[in-house]
Amino acid sequence: MQFSDIKGLGKTRIAKLNEAGIYTPADLLTLFPYKYVFDDCLVSDFEDGKEARVVAKLVGLPKVVRLPAKRCIVSAKMLCGGSELEAIWFNRPFVASQLKDGEYYAVIGRLKRGKTPKLYVSVHADYEGEFATTIYRPVSDVPSKLIKEAVRKALPMTKVEGNVPDEYCRECGIPTMSECITAMHIPQNRDQLSLAARSVALQLLAASMRLYAGQKSQGSKNKKNKYDAAPDVITEAIGILPFDLTDGQKSAVNDIVFDLKSDKRMNRLLQGDVGCGKTVVAFLAMYYAAVCGFQSAFMAPTEILAEQHYKKAVDFFGKKGIKCVNLCGSQTKKEREFALAMLISGEAKIAIGTHALISDEVRFKSLSLVVTDEQQRFGVKQRGALESKDDVDVLVMTATPIPRTLALTLYGALDISTIKQCAKHAEILTRVVSLKKESDMFDYLYANGLKGEKSYLVCSRIDEDEDLVSANSLYFRLKRKYGNCVGIVHGQMKEQKKSQEMARFVGGSCTMLVCTTVIEVGIDVPSATSVAIYNPERYGLSQLHQLRGRVGRGSLDSYCFVVSDEINERLSRFVSCDNGFELAEYDFSQRGAGDFLGTRQHGSEELFGGVKIDAELLKDAKGMADILIRDNVEIEGGKYIKNLTLN
Repeated sequence: MQFSDIKGLGKTRIAKLNEAGIYTPADLLTLFPYKYVFDDCLVSDFEDGKEARVVAKLVGLPKVVRLPAKRCIVSAKMLCGGSELEAIWFNRPFVASQLKDGEYYAVIGRLKRGKTPKLYVSVHADYEGEFATTIYRPVSDVPSKLIKEAVRKALPMTKVEGNVPDEYCRECGIPTMSECITAMHIPQNRDQLSLAARSVALQLLAASMRLYAGQKSQGSKNKKNKYDAAPDVITEAIGILPFDLTDGQKSAVNDIVFDLKSDKRMNRLLQGDVGCGKTVVAFLAMYYAAVCGFQSAFMAPTEILAEQHYKKAVDFFGKKGIKCVNLCGSQTKKEREFALAMLISGEAKIAIGTHALISDEVRFKSLSLVVTDEQQRFGVKQRGALESKDDVDVLVMTATPIPRTLALTLYGALDISTIKQCAKHAEILTRVVSLKKESDMFDYLYANGLKGEKSYLVCSRIDEDEDLVSANSLYFRLKRKYGNCVGIVHGQMKEQKKSQEMARFVGGSCTMLVCTTVIEVGIDVPSATSVAIYNPERYGLSQLHQLRGRVGRGSLDSYCFVVSDEINERLSRFVSCDNGFELAEYDFSQRGAGDFLGTRQHGSEELFGGVKIDAELLKDAKGMADILIRDNVEIEGGKYIKNLTLN
């Protein structure tokens, strides 16, 4: 089966799917429904003014009322469980030709009670006689209905291989990944749907525990590399920094140096709030290793972040005559060969890069320290490939504070250093902006750009979406109004193009950068003073806090604009609280599991929305992890699906 076998998927739409990371019909299975319409709901079940999801029968033909300025209203009489209602669509005249008298439809909208209840429709879909009607997000110009049809064709023809092998799921009494995926697309009942999402969360938790397991036992082994320099040499390096270290940073440096000088291998987790200065601590550890005659490798999850770290490393280590190299996938052959030669000769003591660092051709003369940034994005095999290049000490860093209970569960095999104080930065004020005030916000950001200040505008989707503001649509709106000062960066762009846009942003020709969460972790642009976050309900509080932390890194006071017409208790907490540890604990108790499981795989938003990490789930995940450790099962980081193969 190929995309071309699916009616409605031509070359243009296939190209759009490819841009979204969907390369085969099997990949479509990771595009989970974002809404389910269950046929056991009646009109009487819903509150006035609240969103209603009903299955209803069309009675008669819809009516179309034309209004000035090319507006219109489509209305239709429908029956739901014996109750009559009027369904209303605004400015969608094409709906009238889609609806057929006597057919059943799954309809979602806001219900207004009255003699004849009115349902202001946001989404409708054909009802197929199943227990639940599934509604998918469109991908670019590939409509929701076509995505659904393609998924249904691909589902029975695809072999699903979970990150956790099926036999271990059966041993633990939970559905396999294949069974979970089927249940997510065609649930037989609510309980089955809930069990599927919880089972995938359990597998991700167990896999995360497996990622870090065994490091403690490795740390108990004696190491051959001896760090013989006096710890005082770090004081010299601290002296060239343009700022003072916080007490938390000093404590973390002391922890690391103590580990390095011991006879046992270091396995330490470094965590802290946004902007607390974890990277500086890592650089000081790498400096100490270099003074002792050893090499260090710093592995970052993205090229943008690796490039940023490299530039800072050159500035910091260069003052002490220590050479650095950068290794990323988009380098030219000549650049790569130069970096490889510097490492194998030992002339370069510092290597900064992405997963390119773990390729077989990378050889070190005296690798002794490995630092991984956002460790959960790297699998056992990836991490091991770098760590096994020599007898190394290991320092891992997390992007955001982790709730204490979860940290002890996931990272119990590691020693933990926590930096609770933030380095001195400008104040960040968080404000709510309604969509009615959006234009005023744009003008404010543009005016700031004329003064040399820069702004991020963050969207949760890349392509057009009925309910969400997409990066592409926002970019074209702003580009038309403000011109070349508007740029765009997202995960579907090629690395070279992303680097070019980021260079424009840092350099100043671009002052308003439309982006996705590709800028979430670690990006440091001191002249960025504003970040506007669209559809904030799509993010966990820790992720929102990460995005807020992209500004306020210079001397100017900064703003975080939460663009939404609806502010609930969770978002109110974000607006009023700037402590990442407090937000993480609150999010842990209130929100779904996905934000803390390290996954950026397709479908994670829809999959984990209703899953809570509780004591029972952690206990079950620990039991599965123990079995995976027992059998030394290899696990890939940040994934719930390992492979999708068409039969």
